[in-house]
Amino acid sequence: MFCSNCGKEIEDGVKFCKYCGQKIVEDKETEKVTVLEDIGVPKESGIASDTVIEKKKRNTGLVIAVVAVAVLLIAVGVLIFVMSDSPEKKYEEQLKLAERYLDELDYDKAIAAYRAAIDIDPKAEDAYLGLADAYVEKGELQAAIDILKEGLEKTENMAMEEQLAELERQLAEQKVQELSKRTTPTPTPESMGKEEANWRGGDWTNRDDILPHMNEEGYIVFGAYEQDGDASNGPEPIEWEVLEENGNGTFLVSRYVLDWQSYNTEQTNRTWESCTLRSWLNNEFLNHAFTQTEQGMINTTNVANSDNPVWGTPGGNSTGDRIFLLSVEEVISHYSFNSWDDEDQYGYSQKLIIPPTTYAKRQGSTRHAINEDYYNKFYSSVNYSCDCIGREGGVWWLRSLGNNSDYACSVYSYGRAGWSHNDKEVNEHGGIRPALYIEQ
Repeated sequence: MFCSNCGKEIEDGVKFCKYCGQKIVEDKETEKVTVLEDIGVPKESGIASDTVIEKKKRNTGLVIAVVAVAVLLIAVGVLIFVMSDSPEKKYEEQLKLAERYLDELDYDKAIAAYRAAIDIDPKAEDAYLGLADAYVEKGELQAAIDILKEGLEKTENMAMEEQLAELERQLAEQKVQELSKRTTPTPTPESMGKEEANWRGGDWTNRDDILPHMNEEGYIVFGAYEQDGDASNGPEPIEWEVLEENGNGTFLVSRYVLDWQSYNTEQTNRTWESCTLRSWLNNEFLNHAFTQTEQGMINTTNVANSDNPVWGTPGGNSTGDRIFLLSVEEVISHYSFNSWDDEDQYGYSQKLIIPPTTYAKRQGSTRHAINEDYYNKFYSSVNYSCDCIGREGGVWWLRSLGNNSDYACSVYSYGRAGWSHNDKEVNEHGGIRPALYIEQ
């Protein structure tokens, strides 16, 4: 920019010339021409400077728009890349891969893919169910049961319970059949002759030849104990319900309430480890109900004694037992409940209506018979089927402690079990339903 008075070059935008002091008046037309020259348009072109300036502005807007679109495309590309590598995408890929392997009957690869999916999302219900199916197809029922238990714990999807119960039932039947095939057939007086008669009469010397076997009703026959109340004809064979097969062996619990004892002879704080009933089961009952050969088939089990989850009553140390009682956790794990009260933490199950033997009744066992009036008044409301009418149940102890250490849990005669309402003072008497593991 030049001063109009002295002609010397001065800085743009100044108000007075620093050389002559002349006030500078801006020449808009000169400014426009300068703009034309700045962008390479000759003054002689005749193009209005305003038009050129507007065109320059439009070109600048176009450049900005192009840049914005490019940035947006880059962002979308980055997002697509990130999503393609997301946990959700990886989980779906593993699930589809597992299903493909399952269709191809390649169970090992299907199992690996399902496990990879679970590693990505430990709460993925579909992966647990698919993995259980893969194990079932492979013929590994126990592995399928274990994965459903894990899935139930992680996802709290109660729909898994039905499949779990069905698989446990199938496994129990399978193990009973396997056990039956490798043992002797059910002995009869005709087949055993004098030996059977001697055994029934109390001479135990020949009973070692009678191994565990399954009877026609699906119960394992093992050991003997007085049950009909007539000591003159000797002890009767004990029938056992199969709960499951696991690393400890075949898990059995007696079909009937066999005796009537107190949890502890004194009303004082006791854990399962220190109660007199545990001692009685692993000494008097063990030696009376089983021969030395039979005792050799009974495994010593590491028995867990959990705290009461409602009251927090300490369960004490784990114990090594050959004969023990079921815990509340084992009852809930192995029996399906017809109804459940979440608030009071107890449930009802027809399968827990366990009749006492005649001998147990004579020892004092309390029991409850379900007639039609009782059923209509009470049992239909807890979803029992009408085939429970006519059944008689006895009260039986669990090893779990109750709301205090001088109380223990029990199952009521009408099949109610739980954490907080099913406890009795330890010196009270209750039914004895022994449990044990026999070698596989």
